[in-house]
Amino acid sequence: IIDSIPHSLKVGIAAGIVAAAGNASAADMPVTERDVDIRTADGTCNCAYIHPTSGSHPGVIIWSDAFGLRPVMRTMGKRLAAQGYTVLVPNPYYRVTKDPMFNTSTFNFQNQEDRAKLTPLMGSINAAGAAEKDAEAFVAWLDQQKEVDKSKKMGTQGYCMGGPLVMRTAATSARIGAVGSFHGGGLVTDQPTSPHLLAPKIHARLYLGIAHND
Repeated sequence: IIDSIPHSLKVGIAAGIVAAAGNASAADMPVTERDVDIRTADGTCNCAYIHPTSGSHPGVIIWSDAFGLRPVMRTMGKRLAAQGYTVLVPNPYYRVTKDPMFNTSTFNFQNQEDRAKLTPLMGSINAAGAAEKDAEAFVAWLDQQKEVDKSKKMGTQGYCMGGPLVMRTAATSARIGAVGSFHGGGLVTDQPTSPHLLAPKIHARLYLGIAHND
């Protein structure tokens, strides 16, 4: 889970999508962060919107892991924005709650009560068509912002649960040109909905970071 990853590795992870897009700046830029609400087909999604304080830059959508939008995801968004990107970090669980308020320091995946809290949340974004509808809304919203360089392709990156979501995002929108999945779960399954089957629909450069022994 992102909260337990060492700082040095977080830097490398956040830089992954930068390498894929090939447009990073040599020095960190000052960034601006604000909360935004984006209308989707299923409601209103609260997001963190982070971008360099001046200019227009390629857009990037960051999909979180199972713990959703929280301070560490905002930090990663700011680090990426400082490299010259306009970043959107959505709350993947907006259909259920604006803030799931997980205590990541005490959450235990082996505890059935803890896992039961995640089930309806993860089900909301993993439902058929949910991520696709969100991706369309997020891409369209970003393309309306003056901080986004619409002449450049967008990127998307995701962590754990977010791995399949970046695949679904890239398969939905031709605006996506770079994809990063880190510790992605369920990328290849025996189900007809397996994310790997979306490959023919994806027209982007992909980076899939998978542990040798997890």
